[in-house]
Amino acid sequence: MNLHLVLVPGFGGFDALGTLRYYEGVTRVLEQTPLVLHYFPNLPTASVSTRAEQMLSFLDERWRRKEIRSGDEIHLVGHSTGGLDLRQLLLRYRELENAKDLRRADSALEVLSHIRSVQFLSTPQRGTNLVRRMNQPLVRSLLIRPLLRAFYESTRALRERGTSESGRLLRRVLLRGRRVESDNWIDALLDTMEGCYSHDGAHSRALARASYFELLRWLLHMASDSSALSDLSPVHLGDAPPSPAHSDDPESERRFLVEHGIRYASIVTVARPKSENRFDLFNQLYALTARSPDARLGPPRAVQKLLDPRTTQMLALGDNDGLVNTVSQVWPDAASCYLVDADHADVIGHYQAEIAGDTHGALKRYDLLNSASGFDAEAFHEVWTRIASFAQGKSYAGSGRASRRSSAAPA
Repeated sequence: MNLHLVLVPGFGGFDALGTLRYYEGVTRVLEQTPLVLHYFPNLPTASVSTRAEQMLSFLDERWRRKEIRSGDEIHLVGHSTGGLDLRQLLLRYRELENAKDLRRADSALEVLSHIRSVQFLSTPQRGTNLVRRMNQPLVRSLLIRPLLRAFYESTRALRERGTSESGRLLRRVLLRGRRVESDNWIDALLDTMEGCYSHDGAHSRALARASYFELLRWLLHMASDSSALSDLSPVHLGDAPPSPAHSDDPESERRFLVEHGIRYASIVTVARPKSENRFDLFNQLYALTARSPDARLGPPRAVQKLLDPRTTQMLALGDNDGLVNTVSQVWPDAASCYLVDADHADVIGHYQAEIAGDTHGALKRYDLLNSASGFDAEAFHEVWTRIASFAQGKSYAGSGRASRRSSAAPA
């Protein structure tokens, strides 16, 4: 019997893009476990409904290819919007169970019968205030869509060599005189651009060419379909497809999980803004997410800390991890949720770490949000050890060891 752990990326998600892997370092942490890892190559910004259909096909194909066999177990992990994809997937399975054409549903329901757990990481279960502030019709039509289309068209026009040279030029302009610190989202962007072309041997050139077309495909997906923004708003828009974020019946979803023997848990994240620079990207995102939050995001909750189980923290509406309000991540109830002091990207491996020389051309760790969470390699290892243990039948509280950290984010 094999235990399959399927990792689902969130908004803008991918498996690997240039030197950036979405779930960075997870394979290394879990290589000593019996888990078989699957990295789902999600559609970056399509609607949750579309992404769930893609995942349904992904799992069905692995069943038909006998990569997943009778007697195996499937364990699902979704980060950010990927958690909403999982909820939508389970709702889709429920629809197929009730379908009259059972022949069409046969293989899908075979897969469902093998799902044994679902874990949510930093998931905007009821949306996020950041998207509510950004998802205005004029902003989407006059700013977001044109920018995404411009990025795609310029990358297509520049081709491989031009994109790479543009990355080098931007690096000289943007990073001149910057102090040495963990590589951040700017480095990730520039490394990806530079990696689109290589002067080295045939294999290196082929890898660079593949990176270029993967970047182009990713940009085209986002420029063509940004429906996920509607799914992430706490307020349902009239013309938007239904989203689990706007469901007001968590009990029915919980009951479906229990009836099918699917265990569930959520890791919720909160981080502190930096004090020294209010114009820092993380500080700006944190402030936008915290400002005048919609009450539909959820009530204030007290949640147990994952790495300090003797401590609980009361969460206010404005508390967030830089992208998602923390109270929105609490689902379906506080008892199944565990709090980690981390920003939105820390828990998927993009936390602050020392730079270890030039790793150009290889997959790298980037401190994408560069918060003051204090999350580090020890915390990352502990969090993913708990996730793996949960997939093997243990509880978060009953696995791993207590962390040395006990610092709390402000309530």
